[in-house]
Amino acid sequence: MADFGPVTCAGCGLLCDDVTVERPNGDVRLQPPCRLGVQWFSERLRRPAPAPATISGQPADVQTALTRAAGLLRRSRRPLLYGFEAATVEDARAAVALADRLEALIATESVSASWTGAPAVPLRGTSTATLGEIRDRSRLVIVWREDPETTHPRLLERIGFEGGASSRLGAKRRLLVVDDRETTTARRADLRLRWARERDLDALTTLHLMQRRLRPASDVEGELVALLEHINEVPHIAFVYGGGLTNGAGGQRRALALHELVRALCHERHVVTLALPRGTGTTGAQDVLAWQTGYCPNVDLSSGHPELATATQPLAADQEGVDVALRIEGAQARLPAGAAEIALCSAPAGADVDVSIRTAAAGVEAAGTAHRLDGVPLTLQAPLAGDAPTAAALLTRLLAEIER
Repeated sequence: MADFGPVTCAGCGLLCDDVTVERPNGDVRLQPPCRLGVQWFSERLRRPAPAPATISGQPADVQTALTRAAGLLRRSRRPLLYGFEAATVEDARAAVALADRLEALIATESVSASWTGAPAVPLRGTSTATLGEIRDRSRLVIVWREDPETTHPRLLERIGFEGGASSRLGAKRRLLVVDDRETTTARRADLRLRWARERDLDALTTLHLMQRRLRPASDVEGELVALLEHINEVPHIAFVYGGGLTNGAGGQRRALALHELVRALCHERHVVTLALPRGTGTTGAQDVLAWQTGYCPNVDLSSGHPELATATQPLAADQEGVDVALRIEGAQARLPAGAAEIALCSAPAGADVDVSIRTAAAGVEAAGTAHRLDGVPLTLQAPLAGDAPTAAALLTRLLAEIER
């Protein structure tokens, strides 16, 4: 007998909404079985309830913590709002409203390391599709340096490969993997291309030139001939990519090359992309930023109007001078020395946090809206509703406190 369900699981960006949860003898079991889903529910169902808020590590009530946080933000010269890995759309909307009032920098991507260059999607645009379209139309699915069998365990099932939802294409489709690692996804591939990650930019630009009937010299040209032959055989193709392509130095240039290739291929066939986000709340937060500011994934509001943030070292003191950071449902970043941090998180806030307030975990303790990795909005239920406030409610109260 299920303890609750069906509910939406936010264990990964797929947001499977057909999950039932059982808790025999305190263990967590899911149907359909999923390792990431078990981990996600276990972390939220088994943890002890911490203090509702802390100030410099000492327990405090929520209102006192909000007053302290408002004071820090009111005096801030350069505030930053970041995180959003487990945020709902409602959380992101409230965060953008607060960032606008503070003229803050708001970031939905990692701020601990160097940014990977000017973001490709705002520069070039992207061709996207729902999981259902990929399942029913894509005869070739190209997974570029990702292992969704590990990071998004039901993805191949959801887009119609063996063991999953039926596709009207039947056997008339292939899975191609670009990866030199031995992964679970790679072992399922009909065709593998194994060049090193350092050659991705060369491969993408060379493939683009070959598609234009040019013959550039390249170390990977031989393997690209086979890939281009498969592309030319089908009318609908999906590229699945993520941090394996975009992370690190030059990551957004590689992403830009992918989107330029997709745009060129679309002259003769329909080609779409599916990005695998790092957090379940990232897609929704970036959608909210795009709706409300016109830009994503990182936006600077310090000039009084939205600007696309393209700094390569976002938290370097001589560039941004971030002195107060507000973390919203995300992992702790390495902040500049002396910067104060405020955390609104359902997970433990971490060390060296000036003010923390515990929030309700969306999908277990609180309801909300999340965007699946293909942009489809889904409802997160609250099967075990608690007393903790949501991040959206706290951000709204924080804005009111600042405007007093």
